Amino acid sequence: MGMGGGGGGTSPIMLILLGILGFGAVVFAVLTVTFYQKANTATTTLNNQVDHAVAQAKTDQKTADDEAAVKANESPFRSYVAPVADGSFQINFPKNWSGWVDQENNGTQVSLAVNPDFVRKSNNADELMAARVQLIERPSTQFMQQFAGNLQRGTLKKADTTVSGQPASDLTGQFTDSKTSRMVVVPVRDKVLVFINENSKYAGEFSTILAQAKIIP
Repeated sequence: MGMGGGGGGTSPIMLILLGILGFGAVVFAVLTVTFYQKANTATTTLNNQVDHAVAQAKTDQKTADDEAAVKANESPFRSYVAPVADGSFQINFPKNWSGWVDQENNGTQVSLAVNPDFVRKSNNADELMAARVQLIERPSTQFMQQFAGNLQRGTLKKADTTVSGQPASDLTGQFTDSKTSRMVVVPVRDKVLVFINENSKYAGEFSTILAQAKIIP
């Protein structure tokens, strides 16, 4: 009898292992695709959220800018704000007026002049200004001494007032410079902030400038 030849077929165990490996590969491929899709979706969602946030921020900023522009156009005033070193005081004056300012380290540290139309000189002399505002490096008691004689003679009158909530002296009458018609002196620490009206035609506007001044004590 001849011996039966051994079949070269794959054993059942090998078939089972191959089946398990094949199933595992399929599961891995499915999981990989699933996780990739989820990660891609998450990335897309995050990018969309970032783009939306950026777009919303731009919209909000434009809205804020538009509102500020509308308010600025509606307001009949514009502002001068002094440097931080000079106390950051703010002077509001009619937006169609002209302004000129000189800023120095000492002495008269701020000298602001505002006037309708132009701030003019004629024959090298300043024309009468609607309002001048000066920050002078001098204690108020020393500054006020120059008016003592006129106050005693009655050519000047002094009244107590406030500017931006700060006590101040309101002087009216005949000044020695023959230009000033009203002066309001506000002590600010070791200095004085002086408001001067020369052209009495604009006395009302000068009072408005005083009322809207903002002083940091």
